[in-house]
Parts: sequence; structure tokens; C-alpha cells
Amino acid sequence: MLVFLSLLVFAYAQDNQANLSVNTTQGVVIGSRATDGNYYTFYGLHYGGNTAGENRFKAPTPPPTYPGEYYAIDNKVICAQPSPRGLIGVEDCLVLNVFTQNATGNRPVIVWLEGEEYTTTSQELFSFNKLVEHDVVLVSISYRLSIFGFLCLEVPDAPGNAGIKDAIQALKWIQQNIAGFGGDPNNVVILAHGSAAAMAELITLSPLSQNLVHKVIAISGSALSPWAVAYEPVQYAKSLGEKLSYTDKSNADLAKLLASTDLSILTPALNDFQFFNNTPLFAPCIEQSILGAESVLTDSPINLIRNGNYNDVPYIAVFVDREGTLRAEDAAVNDWLGKMDKNFTDFIQVDLKFESENNRSAEAQKIRDFYFAQKVIAMDTIEDFLDYQGDTLVAVSVIRGVAERAKTSKSPVRLMEFAYRGTRNSDWSYPQIPLKGARHGSLLNYLFDFDLRPSDAAVQDAIIRRLVAFVKVGDPNPTNFVSPGIHWNTYTPESTIALRISGDDEILAGRSFQEEARVNIHQQRMDFWNSMYQKYYNPPQSTSSAGRLLCFSLLLTLIQILIKWF
Repeated sequence: MLVFLSLLVFAYAQDNQANLSVNTTQGVVIGSRATDGNYYTFYGLHYGGNTAGENRFKAPTPPPTYPGEYYAIDNKVICAQPSPRGLIGVEDCLVLNVFTQNATGNRPVIVWLEGEEYTTTSQELFSFNKLVEHDVVLVSISYRLSIFGFLCLEVPDAPGNAGIKDAIQALKWIQQNIAGFGGDPNNVVILAHGSAAAMAELITLSPLSQNLVHKVIAISGSALSPWAVAYEPVQYAKSLGEKLSYTDKSNADLAKLLASTDLSILTPALNDFQFFNNTPLFAPCIEQSILGAESVLTDSPINLIRNGNYNDVPYIAVFVDREGTLRAEDAAVNDWLGKMDKNFTDFIQVDLKFESENNRSAEAQKIRDFYFAQKVIAMDTIEDFLDYQGDTLVAVSVIRGVAERAKTSKSPVRLMEFAYRGTRNSDWSYPQIPLKGARHGSLLNYLFDFDLRPSDAAVQDAIIRRLVAFVKVGDPNPTNFVSPGIHWNTYTPESTIALRISGDDEILAGRSFQEEARVNIHQQRMDFWNSMYQKYYNPPQSTSSAGRLLCFSLLLTLIQILIKWF
């Protein structure tokens, strides 16, 4: 009998060790022991209500309360998004996941955001063990994507930026609840990649983020990227409406129709659009003031940054040296090389506005000559194609963004270029395209617990130590750092220094990684683009502002004609 009781007590203790209960504002949630490390996972915690139906494009509603204990084990929830295979995910998706060693303490909180072109997220489950084991709490957020997150019709049913509002509501949930998971609500750090990195910076540019975010690590994206903020959001929405036979509708009527359209009809139409200038169909927009609605973004990012009108927090911006690999499939499969060779002007980014078509053609030729000289754009010039795509998609805007932010920020701003090839990059789907350096997304291999080879362990350890030090104390120069580490200086107008991590150019060559300080990184390219932007930069603006500017311009023209004739 005593033996039996002892076994019951032991089994109960083991079961308690396998689960962790936390009180939240919605009720008790129960997490389970992770399978890949010594920490607990809480999946599918609701931070917002169901967004289906009339709420499809609106700001998030409050989350549901749990009638009893909620077992947080559903790790399959992803937000609805188009894919070549059709619809993936669901609309009732405003959930977050928490990963923590225990429910005690006051540990820094890393908030992970991911996204590509505001349209998709990875369906791969990341392992956050490498970060959590450094005594941090990690939270990953699901937010609305594509049309569901970024339809902008400037009406109450679709004011715009629902995806950003989702993330901000999740940050509010974290403020209210993360202490129960052992996290510090006063040290919340956004870690983001791709379009989510641009979104992270946009969040800091919103007054709604005040006291919700305390540091940012933005990888491969910037609020100044040409694709970061929509230029013609209403027109794109109306183009989609026409494809669905919703023609000649007011903005308000179109919003209601799109909100009631079945996903099986809506999703295929989203796949029919392709823009060679890297403009996503739906992206964040500059909002109009709408009665009863809070606006996230009220001015262009460049104006907000230059005016110092943003949430001033320590900021790290990162890009990889082969960002252009994001367009490798388009080059190898979708004939973007041939299309670019024939119609180069179609590929000029949307944030450049020229005085005339002749001016546009002349400047486009300068850009083409800078990257391709007099050569045909084909597989023989794939390296030049990747350089052009990488610069115009990510690298130039990241460097420009850091330079602009450093002028007005009182908090430290830092810049990193990651150029370490590593063995993980050997998993490459395009043998006809030689891969050098680090491809788009490869840095994530070292942040998360991917199956790395031993030769990559040193660079992984160095990166994680730096970023964890930044998360904890705001300085990515850990006191226990060993060679080949160097001091990572802040980026200032007087000292334009970036940290560059490189090495292992040949697979399994056995080389160690290298860190170096670079002054005026990629100066030749930046001089070229800074000159171009100085002449032709066209920041995004709200549709109503653009209309007012057009009317004002027409009025001035009319006045000049009247003066001339009378």
C-alpha cells in the first residue's frame, strides 16, 4: 500500500513538473514542458477576438475569457494568407505563444515578429531554445496578413493597418500579463525579420507604442524600404474589387463587400497580382483620421524620423550581404532577368518620382549602367541582378534609415552587416545561381536552434551573446566576450561605423568567422543612391493628402495661365 501511494505521489509530482499554470487577465492558462530544452511552452494564447465577418479589416477586439483552465497546446494556429496551394490559415488567429523557463523572476522579454512582404509567414515551427536558455522570456505573435491585415480604404470598416494594430494589442497584452510568466514588462524588445522588421520600426513611429516597446532589433527591413508603406492603397484595393466584379463601388461599399466575401473566392484573386518594382499588393498605409478609430501611422516615416516624432528606443538594424537572394526564384523560374532586360523601368522602385517619362528613362539608364554596365541582363549577370535587388529591396533603405534615425535619436543606434556564409547555406535550391555570403533569412539559422554543423557554433554563440546582451542591458558588447569579438560602436552622424561579420566563403572550409568595423559601409553604392534620393525621393502619403497636393498643383497651374493671359 505504501509503495502504491508513493508511486501516486511521484506521478503527481512528475505531472506537475511537466505543466506550468499561470494566471492571466482572461483566466488560468496551462503550459507544457518543451521537447527541445528546459523550458515551458504556452501556445495559442488569445490577445484579440475573432476577426471574421464584419471585423475582418477593423482594429482587433478584446480577447475572450477562459471559462475554465485553458490548456495552451495548440501550436497550429496561423493567420489566413494566400499561397500557391490556396488559402493557408484561419481568420480567428490573434494568438501569441510564450516560452519561459519558469513563472518567477523578472527576465527581459523578446517579442518575435516575422513576415515576408506583409503577405506570408513561415509555416515552420522555430525552436527558441537558444534564446530562452539565456534567461529571457520569448513571445511570438500571430497577426493579420495580406488583405486581412493591410486593406486600406480610409473608411471605418477598413481604415488600414489592422496587422500593426494587432501587434500593438499583443504588446498591451504582454504589459498586462507577462510578469506572470517571469517576464519584465518594462524591458520588452521586438526582434523582427523581413517586412515584420519594417513593421517593427513603424510601431516605434506610432504614438500608440509608447511604453510598450523598449528596444528593437530589425533584421532585413526598414520603414524607409520602398515597399514598407503603400503608395496607392485605395487603387490596389479597387483593382482587386474589379477582379471580383465589384466595379464602381464607393470605398465604404467595397469594404463591406470584401468583408463578406468568402475566403475561397477572395484568396485566389490575391495570387493574380505581381509587381516587378517589389511593391506588395497590401501594405501599411498612412491613415486618415476617422472618428472613433485610433490611427497608427499619420505621416510618412521619413518625416516622423526627421522630426524626432517617434518612440526613441535603442535600435539595432541588420542586413545580410545577399538580400537579393529573396528574388532568386524569380530569376531562376519566373524569367525576371529577361523581363528586366527588356523593360528595366518596370523594376524601378516606387519611392522615386521623376519629372517626366524622358527623365525617368534617362535615370533608369543610369541605374542600369551602375549595376550592369553595358551587359545584357541574363544568367551571366545574375550577381549584378542580386546586387540590384538586394540594394533596392533592403540594404540601401536599412543604411539610409539608420543614418536618418541617428540624427534625431537620443538612444543608441547600431548597424550590422551579416556576410557569413556558413554550412547552412549549402541547402540551396538554385544550382545555376552561385551563392556567396549570407542569403536573405540566413541569420535566423543562428538565432534559432536549427541543425547547425559544429563549424558554425562559434558564430552562433557570438551573435546570440551580442543580441542577448543588448536585450538585457542595451549594449551588444558583452563583458565576457572573447576573440575575435570587437567593440560594436554606435552609429552617429559623426561616426558612421557598422559591424560586419563574415567568413566561411567555402563550404566546410573550416575558416573562423571574422568581425570588423566598417566606416561608411558600401560607400560607392550609398553615394549613388543618396544622390538619386536627394533628387527624386517621393515619400508615401495618405490618399487624401496626395489628392490635395494634386488639386493644389492644378490650381497653381491655372493661376499661372490666368496671369499669363490677363
